[in-house]
Amino acid sequence: MKKYNRIFYLFLLTLFLFISCAGRPSIVPVTYVISEIEPKITFYPIPETEPEVVLSPIERIIQRIKLNGTDIEKYFILGSEGQIIVKAEITDIAGDFEITYDLENLEVISYSIYRVPFLLTQKESDIAIEDTLIWRPRVGNAGLLLSFDDDYIETWERYFDLFDRYNAKVTFFIQGEFDPFCLEAVSRGHDIGYHSLNHLDLRRLSEESFMEETLEPLEAFRLSGISIASFAFPFGFSEPWMHEILFGSFDILRGYGVTFRLYREDNIRSAYISSRAIDNTILPGEENFERIILLMLRTVKFLDGDWVLPLTTHDISNAAWGITPRRLEFLLSAASELGLKFHRFSDFSVP
Repeated sequence: MKKYNRIFYLFLLTLFLFISCAGRPSIVPVTYVISEIEPKITFYPIPETEPEVVLSPIERIIQRIKLNGTDIEKYFILGSEGQIIVKAEITDIAGDFEITYDLENLEVISYSIYRVPFLLTQKESDIAIEDTLIWRPRVGNAGLLLSFDDDYIETWERYFDLFDRYNAKVTFFIQGEFDPFCLEAVSRGHDIGYHSLNHLDLRRLSEESFMEETLEPLEAFRLSGISIASFAFPFGFSEPWMHEILFGSFDILRGYGVTFRLYREDNIRSAYISSRAIDNTILPGEENFERIILLMLRTVKFLDGDWVLPLTTHDISNAAWGITPRRLEFLLSAASELGLKFHRFSDFSVP
């Protein structure tokens, strides 16, 4: 009986296992085939070393000129007709060379970027090479010392806003007695100098009359709070004995002429300087005016350093002894584009 029971239980166990496996998915053996793929190798050519460019001595000098660094010290001379010529000199193993820059015929590439032609000449031979450099004016103290003479007070004050537009500060050399204009000018950032009481030729006066014309009127200015550091001689005429007297009361004495002159900042303090006239009658013709103004402004900036260019006029009008409003704005705009500073005479007062 027990034998049949064991057989029966085995039958049930087999049936149970059969039913359990029947509901499961069949397991299909998978055969993985690994194929050997030959790796792809890309060979890149090794770049050849570029041969070093060997410049000739003259090519090396030209490259140095094109860099337009401050290591090349520039200077100017005046030609036989008063024209401004900017030069520099270089001494090299190849010899002595002279550079002449053509600032009058430079090309304006964009705002404050210029292409300047130059001529390189070897002094010992006839070698002369023309080329150009790119000039980007550097930030510096080079600038204008712009002044207005006489008693055109009502006209001057009408152009305060024009000066403000270009952040231009100027010096007004007042002729006559104190005027409230001086207070307004100083409040706008400008400077006041003195130009004598009656605008006489001081060379023809006695010493007593000279004092009455130059020093005695100053008291009224000082009592009104106006400090005056500079004096401009009427007509630009003066003599050494006048300088000795006036330097006791003024830091700077100013003459007047038609020659282009530049001064270092330190050479203006406690000194007599001459200012270049730019009146309508001195520079006739619009094209001529613009040409000369641009050449003067470019020169003072191109030389680098702390060079200062004194310029002087009178009225702001079409009058012979004045500058037209259009010309004045041309001057201010051109100076601004070059990055020139606008100095006042009082900026060079002795501390």
